[in-house]
Amino acid sequence: MKLFFDKPKGIILINGNKCNESYAVVDKRFFIAYVPFDYSLEPIFYASDGKICGVNELCFIKHGKDFIVKFCPAKKPVSLNEDLYFQKIVDCQGGASHCLSCKCKESHRIVVETQNEIHFLDVICKVVDCDFKVAPISNGQLLSVVARLENGKTFVTLLHYLDDYTPLLTLYCDEFSCADDCITVCDSLDDTLARKCVRRIAFCEDSFVEQSRHFEYSCRHNYVDELIPYVFLESLNCGDRDCMQNCLSYNMKDFDFKGFFGDFIEICDCLKYKPYEITLIYSERGGFYTKSFRFFVAGGKITKINLI
Repeated sequence: MKLFFDKPKGIILINGNKCNESYAVVDKRFFIAYVPFDYSLEPIFYASDGKICGVNELCFIKHGKDFIVKFCPAKKPVSLNEDLYFQKIVDCQGGASHCLSCKCKESHRIVVETQNEIHFLDVICKVVDCDFKVAPISNGQLLSVVARLENGKTFVTLLHYLDDYTPLLTLYCDEFSCADDCITVCDSLDDTLARKCVRRIAFCEDSFVEQSRHFEYSCRHNYVDELIPYVFLESLNCGDRDCMQNCLSYNMKDFDFKGFFGDFIEICDCLKYKPYEITLIYSERGGFYTKSFRFFVAGGKITKINLI
């Protein structure tokens, strides 16, 4: 059987021998080792005794008689002297003072506290810097934590404080800005159109609601027919309805694509390329599996889709 490797960022060894980054042919019993290029990540070792099952750091996705392999290495433990990154204190006139500190032991964590209350915010990686502000509102205080992370993302959380901390909004994004009446959040999508999703979120009745959403494109142009299915599926998955509709012929405009494709996780791009055939990855209780679809495209428009 074959093991197809999905976006490896390290060296792969099968039974002690280095293999290429695309795939490897193995028996039911095999040993795989993965050494990340990133020195801060732990290596992965896995031995199959004939029955393949995933572990936390290694995911096997069933694809016919073969498997797609995803590597998810864990962070190496940090030393004790890295426990405290920095500490900030903010005061609100007529209200409580708040202390923010960034710590990590088993996980990276932001801690917000007053003299009597404490609240923990776990983040996905090390915090490089953090903005911490507080403002009085009609019923307590509104606190904002905007942390820049070492992976380039921005972590944002907004908390309401009266007698304790209540999270109102938590998200990761690429860009974040704040105005008097709303906040603007931008996410750069790693897709064919180099698309950016821009959302306006406003504070309304003690909660935050999304007011509007639109998409901007860095490299939008007329794609060849073979790429139209990728543009369409990426648009469907991120909710860009206008771009999705632009990929369809008139007879496909009212088709129930959500029911037809279901809730797929992502497009699988580590298998051998076949024009107009795309494999999608799905999740179920027992693990992951794939479905493949054949697209019929003419003049930049999808005219028909079949499940293979």
